[in-house]
Amino acid sequence: MKNLPFLFVFLFAVIWFSEATNLKHNTLTINDVFVYFKSGSSKEIARYFDQTVLLNINGKNGDYSKTQAEYILKDFFLKYPPLDFNVLHQAGSPGPTIFYVGAYQSKDEQFRVLIKGNAKSDVVRIFSIDIIKTKI
Repeated sequence: MKNLPFLFVFLFAVIWFSEATNLKHNTLTINDVFVYFKSGSSKEIARYFDQTVLLNINGKNGDYSKTQAEYILKDFFLKYPPLDFNVLHQAGSPGPTIFYVGAYQSKDEQFRVLIKGNAKSDVVRIFSIDIIKTKI
């Protein structure tokens, strides 16, 4: 019974530390997305997805859940393994909506990538990705 206040303080500290760690890991920046495109990591990119994502890959498009969109993106990376990804342009006016145009290079194909999302403080939520094959 004497240790009860100590136990409460200890539990509070553990919970607070756990939440602070989760908050740190939830700071999702757009630069991380670029790195994950370069490495072809659909799982890591999916961490940035909104609840539903509009995907357009070479004209096949649809609204997908986070999980479905991750698998579709994974399939794309398997078909076209990444060699390089570069951001070509950032568009839009200051505000919460972000737009990025990138160049994705695989062994034999090159693609234009348009990423659209919302940025609130340091957290990015992607709601649309267009990946369109370009002529080399």
